[in-house]
Amino acid sequence: MRLFAIACFAVAFFYGWTAVDAMRSGVAQPLGGTSSVEQRRDDPGSKFARFVLGRWLCAGGFAALGGVMFVFAGRLERAEDDAQK
Repeated sequence: MRLFAIACFAVAFFYGWTAVDAMRSGVAQPLGGTSSVEQRRDDPGSKFARFVLGRWLCAGGFAALGGVMFVFAGRLERAEDDAQK
């Protein structure tokens, strides 16, 4: 479970990095899907704000999931040890 927590932290770091990069450059590209159209901050009809918000939400969600898994991994390991006794 600790490995899963570390993987969640790595994914959160990736999403946070892409959000910061998009905010710094003013250009966001979709991370998935079939579209490769750049969304620019200065274009009033673009979905730039949605892309950045989505990346921040993903980063926060994966960081929270990693934190919960890291905290509860020790408790679950202790409960498993107690059950084997």
